[in-house]
Amino acid sequence: MRLFKRSVALLFMLVASSYAQAQAAGLASATGAVYPTKPIRLLVPFAPGGSIDIAARILGAPMAQALGQNIVIDNRPGSGGLIAMQETARANPDGYTMILATGGQVGIAPALYARPGYDPVKDFAHVMHLTDTPLILIVHPQLQAANAKEFIAYTQAPANRGKVNTASTGNGTYTHLTTELFKSLTGADLTHIPYKGAAPAINDLMGRQVQSMFTTTASAQSYIAAGRIKALGVTSLKRSPSMPEVPTFAEQGIAGLTVSSWNGLVMPAATPAPVVSRIAAESGKALQGADVRSRLAALGAEIAGVPGEPFTRMVRDDVLRWAKVVKAAGIRVE
Repeated sequence: MRLFKRSVALLFMLVASSYAQAQAAGLASATGAVYPTKPIRLLVPFAPGGSIDIAARILGAPMAQALGQNIVIDNRPGSGGLIAMQETARANPDGYTMILATGGQVGIAPALYARPGYDPVKDFAHVMHLTDTPLILIVHPQLQAANAKEFIAYTQAPANRGKVNTASTGNGTYTHLTTELFKSLTGADLTHIPYKGAAPAINDLMGRQVQSMFTTTASAQSYIAAGRIKALGVTSLKRSPSMPEVPTFAEQGIAGLTVSSWNGLVMPAATPAPVVSRIAAESGKALQGADVRSRLAALGAEIAGVPGEPFTRMVRDDVLRWAKVVKAAGIRVE
């Protein structure tokens, strides 16, 4: 009997020890003590060579060095980024899949599409709001408007009503929705002309086929410096370091037009919190590197570096904001 009790006790101790070891191993993985143990996949919702792809590679290198594992860039273009977002939402939440998402997929797409295939708030862990790229209102230099208020008055003049065209980089894009927001806030009389990208739109603006456009600072800076187009205002809270001579819309008495084309890292919603924290910490450190900051600035991006819950709140606000703009303007994308 005594031998039996000892055997039972020994068996219990072995089971308890094995369970404790398993728990410890699981805890180590969950808390990031041994994470990562293999390469991490970073989805990019656009083709190679664009600004988002370049930003992913700029950030991926120092993060990989700090994490001790490769970060594999996986370009998944298609449907305006919806395909990559859907794949990320459905991915195993083990910490080895993340996406460099933009405000277009997170804030705008849910308002444009009846079934985007994901919930931008519930289906993702919002790791780090990385950068913001403000937009600027540009016009042909011969247009008789020296600032945003004069431009609004120009569009409202009886002789110009219905005749002032404004370009965008496509239906449902940031440039389009910012134009609609501008119209709703100011009463500017503008006719929207969608293009397939910034380059053809800016070319037609310089050729006076259209009279105005919202675009990113990076896409217009060289043309402004050459005097081929004129900037009337920037959508950031403060003046852009790359164009300090251009006033904000708030400075010009136009409230509510603070807009940025932002990007950030997100992971599947059930990714363990310690893993999310580790990625947030390393991406935040990468953003502080002088080389990273310089190279991102060359893309027109301004460092945000906002992790976790504040990032989630921004996503929620973005979703609500653009839903109102899309509904008011009656925009639909098939």
